[in-house]
Amino acid sequence: MGNFTTEIFDVDHTITAKSTALSYLIILIKRKYVSPSVLRSLPYVYLNYKYGRMAEKHFDRTVPELKGIQRSILENIALENFEKSIKKSIYPKTEGFIKKLKDDGKKIIFASSSLDIILQPLAKYLGADDIIATEFKFENDICTGEFVNTPVFKTEKRKKVIEYAAKHNILLAQSSFYSDSIHDRPLLEVVGNPVAVNPDIRLRLLAKKRSWLILDFKK
Repeated sequence: MGNFTTEIFDVDHTITAKSTALSYLIILIKRKYVSPSVLRSLPYVYLNYKYGRMAEKHFDRTVPELKGIQRSILENIALENFEKSIKKSIYPKTEGFIKKLKDDGKKIIFASSSLDIILQPLAKYLGADDIIATEFKFENDICTGEFVNTPVFKTEKRKKVIEYAAKHNILLAQSSFYSDSIHDRPLLEVVGNPVAVNPDIRLRLLAKKRSWLILDFKK
């Protein structure tokens, strides 16, 4: 029998006001694991994301500077990133909303293009049951500098969630997905209860057109 009470959340700008990966990247740069030169491409990436033109091709499939780094080091940096940045950027209303869902016995899943290693402390803090996210590839707990398959973005996020739902006997037609971004339209269109949270202008217009619920957790 399916789990009819699954609530799926995007993370960046839906749960947190900041990009979880960017603050993680800044720590990596400060620790000299990654060159500051990677920051040069961020304005280009940001503008493509903001105006709905972000595509899978904008995600690098490798991070060669991280090749050979132990998983424990990357996990410790993720914990530091959570304590110093992510925790402070959680929207209070979102946190309360998720707590109420948990109290009502609902299953909470994060579905994000950010890295699972980055999101694990956040998931633990908010009581999420699982994470569907981009993953670093490890061999014997050593990072290869590559991602596992394709970053979890747009249609790939939809694909991963559908696969997860099938594996865990979840009916997406009776599940919710919360997101701020038009990039998540593919997944919003396959769940029974799509919710636009702090939506960008394109998602807000789509949500109004489709009569989807719109929530603002920024205020």
